[in-house]
Amino acid sequence: MNSNIRTAHQIRKAYVDFFVGKKHTEVPGAPLVPKGDATLLFTSAGMVQFKDYYLSPDNLPYTRAVSVQKCLRAGDLESVGRTLRHHTFFEMLGNFSFGDYFKVEAIEWAWEFVVDVLQLPVDLLYVSVFEEDDEAFELWNERIGVPAERIVRLGRKDNFWGPVGKTGICGPCSEIYYDAGEARGCGSGSCAPGCDCDRYLEFWNLVFPQFFLEEDGTYRPLEKPGIDTGAGLERIAMIMQGAEDNFHTDIFQPLVDAVIAVLPENTDTTGEAKMGINMIADHARSLTFTISEGIYPSNEGRGYILRRILRRALTRLHTFGIVEPVLYGLVDEVVRVMGDDYPELIERAPDTAMIIRAEEENFFRTIEEGRSRFRTIIDDIKTENKRLIDGEQAFLLYDTYGFPLELTIALAAEEGFEVDEAGFASAMEEQRKRAQRSSAFDAGEQALVEMTELSEGESSIFTGYESVGGEAEVRRYRVLDKSERKDIAWSRESGAAIELILDRTPFYATSGGQLADSGWIETAGHRLEIRDVLKRGGEIIHMAEPVDDIPDIGELVSGNAKIRLHVDDEARLATAAGHTTTHLLHAALREVVGGHVAQAGSLVGPDRLRFDFNHFQAVTGEEKRKIEELVNRWIRDSLEVRTELMDYQEAMDSGAVALFDEKYGAKVRVVRIGDVSTELCGGTHLSSTGQAGLFLIVSESSVAAGVRRIEAVTGQGALRHVHDAFDREEEAASLLRTIPAETAPRISAMLETLEELKKEIKRVEKGGGGRLEAIIEAAKEMSGMKIAAGRPGARDVGALRAMADSFRERVPSGAAVLSMPGKGKMHFVITVTDDLVERGVTADGLVKELGSLAGGGGGGKRHLAQLGTKDLDSEKRVFEALPGLIERFIYGR
Repeated sequence: MNSNIRTAHQIRKAYVDFFVGKKHTEVPGAPLVPKGDATLLFTSAGMVQFKDYYLSPDNLPYTRAVSVQKCLRAGDLESVGRTLRHHTFFEMLGNFSFGDYFKVEAIEWAWEFVVDVLQLPVDLLYVSVFEEDDEAFELWNERIGVPAERIVRLGRKDNFWGPVGKTGICGPCSEIYYDAGEARGCGSGSCAPGCDCDRYLEFWNLVFPQFFLEEDGTYRPLEKPGIDTGAGLERIAMIMQGAEDNFHTDIFQPLVDAVIAVLPENTDTTGEAKMGINMIADHARSLTFTISEGIYPSNEGRGYILRRILRRALTRLHTFGIVEPVLYGLVDEVVRVMGDDYPELIERAPDTAMIIRAEEENFFRTIEEGRSRFRTIIDDIKTENKRLIDGEQAFLLYDTYGFPLELTIALAAEEGFEVDEAGFASAMEEQRKRAQRSSAFDAGEQALVEMTELSEGESSIFTGYESVGGEAEVRRYRVLDKSERKDIAWSRESGAAIELILDRTPFYATSGGQLADSGWIETAGHRLEIRDVLKRGGEIIHMAEPVDDIPDIGELVSGNAKIRLHVDDEARLATAAGHTTTHLLHAALREVVGGHVAQAGSLVGPDRLRFDFNHFQAVTGEEKRKIEELVNRWIRDSLEVRTELMDYQEAMDSGAVALFDEKYGAKVRVVRIGDVSTELCGGTHLSSTGQAGLFLIVSESSVAAGVRRIEAVTGQGALRHVHDAFDREEEAASLLRTIPAETAPRISAMLETLEELKKEIKRVEKGGGGRLEAIIEAAKEMSGMKIAAGRPGARDVGALRAMADSFRERVPSGAAVLSMPGKGKMHFVITVTDDLVERGVTADGLVKELGSLAGGGGGGKRHLAQLGTKDLDSEKRVFEALPGLIERFIYGR
C-alpha cells in the first residue's frame, strides 16, 4: 500500500472529501437516538436519518449526500471482543443517492476510492453480488475489470436488503472484501467471501434500493431507485494500518492499553483474557458516546441496553479482580482519541465519567449485598448434591439484588456450577406478563368499556384553560359499580357511581404528571362529587358520586342531559402553582446540578409535587439550598407565564424542552416562564410565578440507579410545612425539657451518651459475658497451641465473628470453632492465629473439611471463615474433629 492515508481521522477526511468532489452534500451524522423513529432504539446505520428521502425522493434539499455516522448495535454482544469485526459502537462512512445516480456510479466511485485513494492491492480485493443481480455482476466484471473468479454470487440472506416490514423499499446489494490471508482463514477448501471466518473481511456494502415489495409478494421497480452505502471505518483502519485486528488500530489500541493499565499487576492478557480486555475497551467507547448524548443507564428501553453493556464490562473487570470503580477513568482516554472528531465528548466528559462512576459504585455495592444470598443458594444446592442454579434463583438475584445474569454465571463458574439461562429468561418473561396484568387501567382494556349514548356531536372539548365552570351536555354515560375502582376513596361503600363523557369540560384529566381536578356537578337539584377524571380512548371520563341517595342515577342523568360543572378553584390554583414551580425546579436543577439533568417523571397535585430526574449522586445540601433560592427568586420576580400553540418542529427549533418518550401531535402547547423555562406542556399553570408564594424542598432521595427524586411544596402547602416544622420543634424541645434553640445540643449530648453505652455493650458481648474466657480456659493444649471449641452465647453471627476476633487477639497461637443455633441452622465461625496460617492451617481450609462432616458449606478467608448447616446435631462432631484436623494439616498425619 503506497497511500499516505493511515489514521482513522485521515480515512474519515479522505472519504468525505472524495464524495464532496463527486457533488455530494456533506451531512453531519445523526444522534445515536433516531429522531422521530419509534421503530429503532439506536441509530444503527448511516441511512437511518435519510429513510424518508428514499420514500419520497422529490423536492429534497439535496439528492446526493455523504456522512460519517455514529452507530450502536447490541445484537451481537457475546461476539464483541472475540472477533476482529464485531463492535457495539462503530462509525459508518456512507454515500447516498436519492433518485439521482444508481449502480454504475456507485460501483465505479467505490472502486475508484478503494484502488486510487486508499491504494489497496487489487489482487487482494473481492466482491459479492446478489445471486440474481446480473447487472451488478456485469458492471464489476466488464466495466471495472474484476475477474469473474473474484466475484461471488450470494443469496438473499447475505446480499439482499429489506424491506424492514412485510412490505416496503428493498433491493440487492454488493459488498467489497479484503483478503486478510490464509492464516486468518478456517482452512476449508470452500472458504470464500461470505464465509464466517476472518479471512475475507467485508468492509463496504453497496445497497441498491430499487424495488417496493407489495403485499402480494410482487417486487415493483421504483421510478427513482437510490443508493445506500456503508463502509466500516474500524475495518478500513485495520486494513490501512496492517493491524492484526480492529483492536490494534489507532482508535482502539490506546483504549486497550488503558484497560490493561488498570488491571492487577502480572494479569494474563492473552487468550480469553485478551478477548475480555477488547470487550471492555469496546464498551468504554459505547458508554462514553451514548452517555454524552444524554442516554443514561436504566431498567427500560435504551437505558436497559446501556446498563447491560456497562455491567458486562464491570462483570469482566470483576473477574480480573477489580473491586472498585475504574471504568469511568477510561472516559478521558476515549475523549483523547476521539475528541478532535467529536468535540461534544470533551464538553460532557466530566458528567459522563461521573455517571459511569456512580453506576460502578452501585454495581459493587450490589455484589457485596448479594454475595451472601448467592452463598446461601450455593450452600443449599451443595446439600442437595446438585450443580445447577435454577432460573428462578438466578432471577431472584437479578430482581432483588440487581445481579446481572452475566455476573451470576461468572460467580457460579468459579464454584464449578452452571446457571439455567432458559429458566431465567422464562422467569423474566413471567414478570413482564405480571406487570402487564397488574395494570388495572390498561389502555386496551379501557377502550372496550361500553357506554350508553345520550346525545350526538363533538365530545371532550377541554375548556379548563379559560374557565373553571360552565354548562355541558352529556354525550355518554355508564353506571359504575364502586368495586371496579377500589383505588378511589368513595364517601360511601354503598350506592352507585357514574361515568360521564361530556361535550365540553373544564375538568383536567390526569395526564402529563398532573393529577385530575376535583369539584362537583349539579343536575336536577342533585349534586354529584367528581372523584376522578381520566382519559380513555381520546375521551375525558368523569367519575362522579351522588352526595345524597338517588334511586336510579342512570335515569337521573338520562333525563337531564344538561348539567352544570364546578371545578374546585382553590385546588386548581394550588395544582397550577405546583406545576409552574415544577418547571422552575427543572430549570434550577439544570443550572445548579448540571445540563445533563433530564426529567424522568413527575407528579403534581394540590398539596405536593414530585420530580424525578436523571442524576447519579445525591443532591448535596448546598445544592438544594441553591435550588430553593433560585426558584424562590424567580417567584419573587413575578415572571409572566405565557402559553401558545405551535407546530411541533417550530417549538423544538425555538428551544423548547420535550419529555423523552412523550407522544406529541403536530400541534403542541408551549409554556414559557420569562426567560427561565420553555417546555412542551398540556397542564394548567399560573399566569405569574408570584402567585406561587413560596417553594420548599421537603426531601431528596434515590428511586432507582441513576434516578433521583425531589419532593416539594409550594403556596399554602409550603406555609403549612413551615408551621408543622415549628410545631415539631416545640414538641421536641418540650420532650427534652429545653427551649427550641437548645434542642440540637441536647440531642448531641444524648447521642454521645448512647454511643458510650453501645461501646460498653459491645465490650460485654465481645467477651461473651465470660463464656469466651471459659472456652479459652477449657481449650486443648497441643504443642503450645490452644485448640478451642464451644458455644459462647452470641446473639447473632456478627457477634459470633466479633468473639472469634477476640479469641485471636487473646491467644498467641491456636484455633477455635465457635457455634450458635439460629433460624433452623447451626452456624460455626472458625478462626486461626497468624502463626498457624504460616504453617498451612487456614480457616477456609478447615471449613471445607468440617463442611463435609457437618453436611453444610461455607467459606471465608485464611484467618476467619464461616460454616452453616441444617444438621443441628453436627455441633459435637465438629468440635471433636477440630484437633485432629489441625494435627493433620501441620504434620500430615
